[in-house]
Amino acid sequence: MPTIVGIRFKDSGKIYFFDPITTTGLQQGEAVIVETVRGPELAKVAYSPRNVAESEITGDLKPVLRRADESDFARLEMLNARHDTVIARCSEKILEHHLPMRLIKAEYSFDGSRLTFYFTSEKRVDFRLLVRDLARTFKTRIELRQIGPRDEAKLLGGIGPCGRTLCCATFLPDYARVSIKMAKDQDLPLNPSKISGVCGRLLCCLSYEHDQYLQIKAELPRKGAWVQTPDGPGEVVAVNVVRETVTVQLAESAAHEDYKPELLQEATERVASTARSRNAEGITPAVRPPPPPREPKHHGERRLLRDEIENPDVLEALAMLEDGEWDDTGERSRPSPMPRPRPQQDVQRQLPEARRTPHPEAQRPTQPEPPRSALQDTPPEPRQAQPPTGTTPPNDLPQPLSPSQNDSRSRAQRRKRRK
Repeated sequence: MPTIVGIRFKDSGKIYFFDPITTTGLQQGEAVIVETVRGPELAKVAYSPRNVAESEITGDLKPVLRRADESDFARLEMLNARHDTVIARCSEKILEHHLPMRLIKAEYSFDGSRLTFYFTSEKRVDFRLLVRDLARTFKTRIELRQIGPRDEAKLLGGIGPCGRTLCCATFLPDYARVSIKMAKDQDLPLNPSKISGVCGRLLCCLSYEHDQYLQIKAELPRKGAWVQTPDGPGEVVAVNVVRETVTVQLAESAAHEDYKPELLQEATERVASTARSRNAEGITPAVRPPPPPREPKHHGERRLLRDEIENPDVLEALAMLEDGEWDDTGERSRPSPMPRPRPQQDVQRQLPEARRTPHPEAQRPTQPEPPRSALQDTPPEPRQAQPPTGTTPPNDLPQPLSPSQNDSRSRAQRRKRRK
């Protein structure tokens, strides 16, 4: 099994494996110089040398060169002192090339052979000409890296909404996977200003206690469930995961009381045991009689009348009455676009009369129409009394019917077919 030592380049960075073959007795927190693909770098020991399985090692192990001394720290401070000057010169070059970039940080390698600029942008940026210009200006190798909002917060640091230093800038090596569902499971207000960090993304700490919230919620009754309490049955109106209690609204007094899940379990078992003992003695709860069947709803007196009448002539007369085909004198009239309203008392008085005894004229057989010459020679007969409104009209009207009357007759037939 190979011997490795854990090395960390930043306080919140990842831990990498290195070979301590040339350095012995390394302790946690000690500063060392290690060999990397970008040259020598100053780092700290994350944990002392130990043996690990070969399956845990990826790639080749780089060696630990030596322990860091005072000259190494002085060189690092000298390189960091150029940070403000380098950022100002690079910003001027960005303005000259009209690039949509915002510089975040500049960082020299330990030996000064590489200068890395970190920037943010809303889209991809073609900075090839800028790199050539910066290389001629600083006389070193230039590297530009586009980072996101989380990386920006990690490089700059800051204070979070909780009042502590940002987790990503202190101890969090990887960004946690967070979602809005985690905030819902923890009953947090879905307000962006409450659940977002300084980077504008969801708080990383939402994932810290998410598993515990799910475990506790699985043991508590859900909101809206009916439970048995020591004070009687009630409905759960709130769940407090932090205190592991539920708020129950009692059915009898409508009071709100807090209960532990253990008390609810005991009350449920006690009621269940009592019910089983009564069932063994033959005592069963009284069965409520089923509710009486509901009568069908009627949509008015006219609808009830049409349901009970089977005579097609009477149904047709009622349909024409509703459409305004008959006036108060019993004569046919043209249908108006807006039917004339009738007093409710007259309708209620006339409709039952038509339902009981239809007008005798409706049952009289239709007589054949005499010749036109006979009609001209015969003197006009005296006018008979017209049937009351709401009854069947006489069948001896002149033929053929007008188009408006045919439309009324077709509407009445369609109503009858729908029923």
